[in-house]
Amino acid sequence: MAVRTGCGIIAALSFGLAAGPVLAQDSVPTTNSVPTTNSVPTTDSVPNAEAAPEANSAPRSGASIGFWIDNDLFGGGTDRYYTNGFQFYYVSGDRPNYGNIDWLANLVPWIGEHGVRRYGIAFGQNMYTPSDITKPIPDATDRPYAGWLYGRLSVISEETRQVDRIDLDLGMVGPASLAEQTQKAVHRIVPGARWPEGWDYQLKNEPGIILSYEHVWRAERPARIGPFEADLSPHVAGSVGNVLTFGGAGVTLRLGGNMAPPVGALILRPTASIPYQDSVAAGAPRPPFSWYVYAGAEGRAVARNIFLDGNSFRDSRSVDKNNFVAAFQLGVALRYGPFGISYAQNFLSPEFEGQKSYSNYGSIRASYRF
Repeated sequence: MAVRTGCGIIAALSFGLAAGPVLAQDSVPTTNSVPTTNSVPTTDSVPNAEAAPEANSAPRSGASIGFWIDNDLFGGGTDRYYTNGFQFYYVSGDRPNYGNIDWLANLVPWIGEHGVRRYGIAFGQNMYTPSDITKPIPDATDRPYAGWLYGRLSVISEETRQVDRIDLDLGMVGPASLAEQTQKAVHRIVPGARWPEGWDYQLKNEPGIILSYEHVWRAERPARIGPFEADLSPHVAGSVGNVLTFGGAGVTLRLGGNMAPPVGALILRPTASIPYQDSVAAGAPRPPFSWYVYAGAEGRAVARNIFLDGNSFRDSRSVDKNNFVAAFQLGVALRYGPFGISYAQNFLSPEFEGQKSYSNYGSIRASYRF
């Protein structure tokens, strides 16, 4: 019954998220109705340019689909703490508004009305385990078993020198997250994988809601350093909800060639943003190949983390969390035409008292831009 409830919540959310854009598209001009020059919007190609001057200079690009997976088998091989996560996502093409779901972005007073807005939907799962998964009765002082299965609605608002993101997640923690079944299915086929014995002690079923926000400051164009391009993008972020409540700040440094403007912080969190990084500078043709290496860092003050604090209203396993943590990410991203791929190594400082080491896991991202 719990599994059916969790899947029902996710299915209902996914249907609602998918239906909204479809219903709204009839009232939104498509790119076919906008005159173009070399397929790139210019000042003269935007209707009512005098009423919306900022839209002319905002980055432009089409819709994207993508997939990412995190696993501590990549690089770390630890099989503990945050041990696996995945997400499938869709991000719309640029359009000034998108029907009646613009109210999400309008909640933030400093988000401009004339920037480019994109809308995303996603479906994903995160999985957490203690340091020794072979114990039938896990150590009570170690991180509890937990899973998070969720659907997401995202609003991305781009202006020339800033990007704002709002994410609304709905999902299930506990057996309804299907994390136990996922891990056991994977370990059956991975040679030499240890068998997880302690899922009977995972967190109990609990519906979850998280509202997240991120603001990124960015340069209009990267700086030139010899044959390379470089940019530095500070950010602030935060989430509120029964699953995660935190506030954080950080910075991303990139070095590469033909880099598109950044569309978000390159850092991972329990509520990781859709990794959409496919913007194209206004008035610039899409280069056939682009690349960059990057380093991201973020400090967080954590008030609530259900995966450490335990269930909100029921007795469950829990540990004493650290209220301040630091996250680091090193990666490389490549794009050829519409195809994009990236790899990153992630490091997270100890999240609870008695944690044996930093969390260390790899991330693979793949996307296609229409």
